[in-house]
Amino acid sequence: MEGYCVKCKAKSEMVDAEEVTMKNGRAAMKGKCSKCGTGMYKILGMKK
Repeated sequence: MEGYCVKCKAKSEMVDAEEVTMKNGRAAMKGKCSKCGTGMYKILGMKK
């Protein structure tokens, strides 16, 4: 899964990515940046 790292200011691959459900019911991927180790979060589209 690829996401945007705010610390690196670039797109990078997520390590240890897992799908989570936010409070509002939307799906998201949570993981760590492969370059710097900062926590990353990517909101996914609505599930149908």
